[in-house]
Amino acid sequence: MLELKTREAGFAEAVIGVGAPETLAQCFRCGACSGVCPVEKVAEDFDPRVIVHAVLLGLKERLLGGESIWKCSGCGSCVPVCPMDVKPMEVIKALKGMVAQEDPEKALEMLFKTGRLARVDAGKCIACLTCVRACPFGAPYITPEGYAVITPEKCKACGICVVECPARAIELAASPEMAANMLGG
Repeated sequence: MLELKTREAGFAEAVIGVGAPETLAQCFRCGACSGVCPVEKVAEDFDPRVIVHAVLLGLKERLLGGESIWKCSGCGSCVPVCPMDVKPMEVIKALKGMVAQEDPEKALEMLFKTGRLARVDAGKCIACLTCVRACPFGAPYITPEGYAVITPEKCKACGICVVECPARAIELAASPEMAANMLGG
């Protein structure tokens, strides 16, 4: 059961203020977004409908402190199916942005942990430029210190840099949908 003291008044308005659609409150929890979401099919604790509802209920701590919002792949499948134009992907993107604003390191760690961002081990990197050349999104670059870094905003977690790196200096955790595929789900 939800305790009223864990709810934050004005949270939905704050989420709208950082990029969620103004139609957020029109969600009537029909489930169209959940029905089409590929991540919801494989991750027990991820459901775009539940996330939108939690925003409307003011469950800030639960949403911003947990892992579930980070599992969204940002594929956008939920956007065209919503009859009320709520755009759950945009709501989740706004929530991620709130965490990134408050605690950038946590946001990067959560993106990595949920398989949404590749990360370079600077100690292993030989600055060969293979990742820079191989990435179709222009995410990696070489720092003046002589090792590669992945730009989070450009990384699509496709894994090309991981496969191509001759030094095996780049890691990418399995996303929920990849983990399910590896397990045969």
